[in-house]
Amino acid sequence: MKQLRVLATYGHPDDEGQVTGTLARFLRLGAEVTLVCATRGEVGEISDPRLATPETLGYVRELELRAAMAQIGLADVRFLPYRDSGMAGTPENDDPRCLHSQPAEAVVGQLVYLMRELRPHVVFTWDPNGGYGHPDHIAVHRHTLAAFEQAGDPTAFPESGNPWSPKRLFWGAFTMKRFAGMYMELERRGLLPEPIDPERRARFDRAMQEPDPQVSLVHDVSDLVDEKRRAAGMHRSQFGENSMFARIPEDLRDRFYGEERFYQARPEWEHGREPLDSLTELLALAN
Repeated sequence: MKQLRVLATYGHPDDEGQVTGTLARFLRLGAEVTLVCATRGEVGEISDPRLATPETLGYVRELELRAAMAQIGLADVRFLPYRDSGMAGTPENDDPRCLHSQPAEAVVGQLVYLMRELRPHVVFTWDPNGGYGHPDHIAVHRHTLAAFEQAGDPTAFPESGNPWSPKRLFWGAFTMKRFAGMYMELERRGLLPEPIDPERRARFDRAMQEPDPQVSLVHDVSDLVDEKRRAAGMHRSQFGENSMFARIPEDLRDRFYGEERFYQARPEWEHGREPLDSLTELLALAN
């Protein structure tokens, strides 16, 4: 395991929550792990005005991400120089600095450079829909996939170092359906500060009707729940006292935090094949 190198690429601080337990496991077993965040989440909500202002939020969220990863012992956290795009249709989408507006060649070139520098065997990123359609999540997915496929090509970005081909690419399979189910369970128990608004309820209802995605790895991280919760708790500007995450009762914490699911996109997972249930099996594939 000490010969293994792992790269995770996401859009904003706190996106890494879907892979925190898996990165912690890799670190415990001696692997080298790097997290790349494409923006500093400058357009996120502010849970408490004492924590940040719109002008300082990007700086605050960078520090929160570094503090979150310190909880699992991950020191190598890197940022790309792009601005949070916000949700589709918002004014922030028109900011020329935002991630989803960047030329693909620019972002892919940076990720190729990092892959050739870090030489990862395994790469994790967002799924094609970015979890719930966020433009930056989708952009990170698209650019990471392109970089994965071009990093080993000596004719692609020849100025970016010696070619390196990662072995496996995984993206998260923690669906909005699971998130919606937990949120609605909290409402049923009377644990939310106010009822779910109609627009969100409609999204949740649609999510609950969606089929589960194909999964290649179901990773039991129940022994790492406390570390995951400490890491998530560092994102204070996003997850205040009234957030869903702060209200998950103890009997549901393992259900929400104790399992991480991924789909192996490269090489593409054989349709209908049973998912792996341990990193040991994954690493056998990565060799």
